[in-house]
Amino acid sequence: MKEYITIRNFGPLKDIEALEIKPFTILIGESASGKSTLMKIIGMMRYLYKMANIRSYLRHSKISKSPFRLRLSSMMERQDMGKMFSKSSVIVYSVAIDGNNSYQVRIEDGKLSMPTIAKEHLSFNKISYVSENRNIIPTWVQKAWKNKGATLGFYFHETNDDFANASNGDKEINLDYVGMRMEISHPKGKPTRYRIISNDNKHNPIELTEASSGIQTSAPLILIVDYFAKEFSFKEAFNRSVMSYLYQMEDLSKFKAVSEPNKLPKVVDIHIEEPELSLFPDAQCRLIDSLIYTAQNAKEDRSVNLMLATHSPYILNYINVVLHQTKANRASLSKQNTAVYRLFEGSVMNLLAINERGLDIVDTFDLTEMMSSIFNEYKELTDD
Repeated sequence: MKEYITIRNFGPLKDIEALEIKPFTILIGESASGKSTLMKIIGMMRYLYKMANIRSYLRHSKISKSPFRLRLSSMMERQDMGKMFSKSSVIVYSVAIDGNNSYQVRIEDGKLSMPTIAKEHLSFNKISYVSENRNIIPTWVQKAWKNKGATLGFYFHETNDDFANASNGDKEINLDYVGMRMEISHPKGKPTRYRIISNDNKHNPIELTEASSGIQTSAPLILIVDYFAKEFSFKEAFNRSVMSYLYQMEDLSKFKAVSEPNKLPKVVDIHIEEPELSLFPDAQCRLIDSLIYTAQNAKEDRSVNLMLATHSPYILNYINVVLHQTKANRASLSKQNTAVYRLFEGSVMNLLAINERGLDIVDTFDLTEMMSSIFNEYKELTDD
């Protein structure tokens, strides 16, 4: 399966044509260049494709009436993208299967069109979005009883819901990128407890709310990715989204399952804003290694795709290491499953290239110009 996105006239994004989305995709660019906007659009279109799969599954199973109502304007407003959307906006999300079959979710002339997917191409998809303001989660969780009715925006609450689901059960999560681990427990009658423990036991355990800002932003991210890779139940999600509706129908006998849901291909798409937040460069690199390794070693019944929007040149440079990594228990990538794009003036530039030795590299030259500029300015001021 291959994914492509075309976008015209949507906020800062002016002309993006058939951009390929790969299992590991990185977006980088200056502030306000449209990184998060592009990732949010892709997340939304993947969600619509997920709903097209559910509708098609029901239709193939003799249920003609869909329980799901999708209103484009409401979706745009809820996700804070309404002001960027106009009738001149065009968004086309395409999924190519086996090279011979393609399905499109299309937004054009202010209208949404969705495909009917053949029964042999059905899949079960889960979409997750990890917001940049996830650092609020540790404090938010501890004061949940005070927060009823409060809102911090669609994407924060999507992230917070995934964090809450990932916190079920007592467990330990490795935070090896900072030499720590997180212990999750559920004291009776009290909020869930998140303790940060050093691997070398040189420091006393502390609560997540007392940890450094880098740990507060990265621990929820690690927990969410680990959960979707290892624990998330597609069966329970299917029952919540589909079976509960069918049980409310007066004529359930019409339902003739076209296939068992557990036999459908299962895909998790995780979209991450600024994974590097508040982390030292070395920790940023080791965090990326951990995220990729976890996604690539997910349960056999699923594939986990990662998309990152970042400002970090350290992460981009580190991808060159991962592209050529061969050590056991370390992340590794190939050109076939990796995409690296720089957003610039409403369009995108592909940063994957081949060097003079014929090796795949991420071209980070432009991203190091600032360091050279700083050094040259320093030399001008200090040279006699």
